[in-house]
Amino acid sequence: MIINDEYLSSKALSQSKLKKLLVHPQLFINYNTDDDTDEPKETTVIGDAVDLILTQSSDAFYDAFYVTDVEKPGAMMGSFVWHLFINRDSSDAEQIAYERSGFKIKLDKVRERFDKEGKYYYEALLESNGKSVITSHQKSKIDAIVESLKYNEFTSEWISGSERYEVHKQVVVEFEYKGHSCKGLLDLVVVDKETGIVYPIDLKTTSSPTHSWMSMFWKFRYDIQAAFYTYGVIKSGLVDKLGGKSLHPFRFIVENQDYPGSPLIYEVDDLIMAIGQFGGEYNGREYEGFDQAIERYEWHTKNDLWNYPMHDYINKGVRIIGQ
Repeated sequence: MIINDEYLSSKALSQSKLKKLLVHPQLFINYNTDDDTDEPKETTVIGDAVDLILTQSSDAFYDAFYVTDVEKPGAMMGSFVWHLFINRDSSDAEQIAYERSGFKIKLDKVRERFDKEGKYYYEALLESNGKSVITSHQKSKIDAIVESLKYNEFTSEWISGSERYEVHKQVVVEFEYKGHSCKGLLDLVVVDKETGIVYPIDLKTTSSPTHSWMSMFWKFRYDIQAAFYTYGVIKSGLVDKLGGKSLHPFRFIVENQDYPGSPLIYEVDDLIMAIGQFGGEYNGREYEGFDQAIERYEWHTKNDLWNYPMHDYINKGVRIIGQ
């Protein structure tokens, strides 16, 4: 969830959108920031909430989220309630919800179950007035993560600042790459007032243990994020604008959602940064970087072909097994 008017109003390319192009061009052209979930939905919602509180304010959190004691019903009833809610202005809302939820039982039986299992959550959705709905249990998890990051011995200064460290939050960078307008939104940019070193930082909360977060790092291509943002910080002149002297390698502050209390700081070295920009091999696997994503963007835009990835068009739909 991004709530930053300066960032959202820009039509420039983002690293999140470019990463979609490396998967499939349809994901790129149908990209919606509201659907940009890196991990399972609950994990993403909690991460968004933590980010809002730490980089904006508690008021920003309550502007975006509605907290209820009502638990969301599971499986098909949860889907039925959601589709009933989003189609509530349609006279066919109930039928649409029934068809999209996947129920095999008759609609009359679904109505009976709705009265027992779904009605109160539906009412909570109505009361939310368009905000994201979370439970009190989820809010407790969010509060625990926030407290951990704010007061942990390794992360507190990077989150809250100190006499030495000046923290800038929700920093937008705008820049060009090979003639294309690009944008980035950094959670934190910290200036060491003693040395002039500027630290670009992103916050991550995750379902994986913090000590084994690297599987998530590669799965969601955070190397591209680090390289793209670093390039943007340099080209936008942000270091000079903040009164800094030099730029430190990109960092991620990572905390576990289920067992907060042991956040870790991951720092990206030159090799991984190069892979994020230009692609390369790591642990026996080849990766493309954001430079290749820009190349694909140029090709698809020029040819106006979006049903297949670029290489499938070039190879006339043939893929060689074993290569």
